[in-house]
Amino acid sequence: MSADRPDRLVTTAKAAAGLGVDPATLWRWQQAGRVTPAWITPGGHARWDMAALRRQLGISPGGGTMDDPPVVAAVVTSAHGVLVGRRRDDTPPWTLIAGEMQPGETPADTAVREVREETGLRITAGAEIGRRVHPQTGRTMIYVAARPVDADDVAVTVADDYELLDVRWVPTADVARLLPGLYEPVRRHVEALSHARSGDTSVSPEAREGH
Repeated sequence: MSADRPDRLVTTAKAAAGLGVDPATLWRWQQAGRVTPAWITPGGHARWDMAALRRQLGISPGGGTMDDPPVVAAVVTSAHGVLVGRRRDDTPPWTLIAGEMQPGETPADTAVREVREETGLRITAGAEIGRRVHPQTGRTMIYVAARPVDADDVAVTVADDYELLDVRWVPTADVARLLPGLYEPVRRHVEALSHARSGDTSVSPEAREGH
């Protein structure tokens, strides 16, 4: 490699931004052998050639990553509120626990695995709340309702500190503030559960189902 080679390369964060994906997603692709960085720094950090990276992903100039697997977000609720994580990259600061579907998984499988891997909590996945193409990333998002396996065992911890700085239960009243722009069916789902727990019968059965 020539001495000036590193000057033309970008960090993982910048490469991910150029692709419209999360840096953790690019890191996972690298770990899985789907992509290979152009250079590894003496400190062990990947550096990327964007043209080569797009070729490895089969992306034409200006194209998207339409063959990427869906991302499943677990909407985990309990008497303590909604389970959220604080992202290490702060974009956005708070998020639902989410991750890419792996081959052979159903959305429910992914939700269960991701929550266990990232927070240590065992959950039971329920119905799919909805799906959309995320307006910022262009990724297909699937939102799955879930609850703890044991209502008396809801302790959570940062089990994957590569992506998250903190995980916690937040009151349903705080969800809109912490997760601005929350997908509307998810917001209705959380709101319906909050009303149900408070005994408010003004919410219709349709709203309780998140439709």
